[in-house]
Amino acid sequence: MSVSHAAVGVVVGEGGQVDTGQVTALAAVFGQVADPRRARGVRHRLSAVLTLVTLALLCGARNFRQAADRVAEMPQALLAAADARSHPVLGIRVAPGRDTLRRLVALVDAAVLDRLVGAWLAERIGGPHPGCGLALDGKTVRNSGGGTGVDVQLFSAMRHDTAVVVAQVQVPADTTEVTQIKALLDQIDITGMVITADAAHPSSDTATYLVDRGAGYVFTVKGNKPGLLAAITSRLPVATAATSGHTSTERRHGYRITRTIWTAPAGGVDFPGAAQVFRIRRDVYAPDGQRISKQIIHGITSLTSPPAVIAAHVRTHWWIEVRRDVALK
Repeated sequence: MSVSHAAVGVVVGEGGQVDTGQVTALAAVFGQVADPRRARGVRHRLSAVLTLVTLALLCGARNFRQAADRVAEMPQALLAAADARSHPVLGIRVAPGRDTLRRLVALVDAAVLDRLVGAWLAERIGGPHPGCGLALDGKTVRNSGGGTGVDVQLFSAMRHDTAVVVAQVQVPADTTEVTQIKALLDQIDITGMVITADAAHPSSDTATYLVDRGAGYVFTVKGNKPGLLAAITSRLPVATAATSGHTSTERRHGYRITRTIWTAPAGGVDFPGAAQVFRIRRDVYAPDGQRISKQIIHGITSLTSPPAVIAAHVRTHWWIEVRRDVALK
């Protein structure tokens, strides 16, 4: 971790500084988690262990051995902020070892932790602005099966504006993320937000749920929903420059990327709350000007917003999916 002692309230390290008040606040959140152990013989508070594990993960730990190493390197200021055990003779804060970290983390209810931490993060970053996007995305955590051969799948809701996960649930092994919409979103206020999701999620039940909760939606639609996809494509204009609603261009590593969107009213489409359908084409050009790839997606939305706004929601959702793919490898 490589941190040094500093002024009261702040610990400074190579990566910046840590506000010990925030660490104490996080420990208070973890203090709401029920400790399944008997009180007799307890040496390390559960809230302290969870807080220190969290700090270790933020410092790059990827397993319990690395987490124990990071915790052992933490200065007294951080250990005190997390309310780590105080040695009865020496009076210093004592870091829990690897076996303690592993044992206690395995004991707690992950669903309770997800709910508490999501609510705490949402409070820290403040309320979303009207029309803020909320991306729904499911990912499998590699090597998380503990020898069972079945890795853990997480289904998360991440704010577009901050890229912070504000709600998360573990998907039961006998189902998919599609069935977990209510379990994920019932725990947060989505009024006025725009829910974005990939092609696995467009369904009448999901759309009805979101509309009833006062949220909008932007869904991409693929061949797994043939009837809905046919209804969308039949209403869109021919893809020409004259009929497009918005075009944006960016340069990345010498390549030119152009995104064009076409929209049309969703009148007559049998889908709850639908206002518009859309097509987005993404063209990538090499430095010599030759097109090297073309991608086309279709979708449906409850928004009456201009095409540029719809395109921005789709692009941000894609960026968040890629970011979570990298984070969970």
